[in-house]
Amino acid sequence: MTVLIVEDEPQAVQWIESLLMELVPQAIVVGRLESVKQSVHWFSANPAPDLILMDIQLADGLSFQIFDQCTVSSAVIFTTAFNEFALKAFKVNSIDYLLKPIDKGEFDGALKKFILLSGPAKEHPARMLENINLA
Repeated sequence: MTVLIVEDEPQAVQWIESLLMELVPQAIVVGRLESVKQSVHWFSANPAPDLILMDIQLADGLSFQIFDQCTVSSAVIFTTAFNEFALKAFKVNSIDYLLKPIDKGEFDGALKKFILLSGPAKEHPARMLENINLA
């Protein structure tokens, strides 16, 4: 599973990545971006990741601007401190909306939901659920 992290707070990036590696050790982080501008450029130059872990408020604007400027076909788990954007998030590829500080159990549930929704036709079959265990 390839994962892109779009988050402008370094501590949040570290926490999200450490949770991801603990819960899905075979995940590959293909990038860490901190702005709308970087993200738009990245999507124009790289293949779509399987999953995006995305904050709403970025260094140069709201992450929804990314969807306005380029095609994003990946599933998104939003990670944010703001609850007022939840409805809008589900209009743009969102499979979950996690409020900061991110709870390990909620993150685990979001990853499991992603894997289940990916279906057997994708490269990440539901058997990957066996590899996601809460300590």
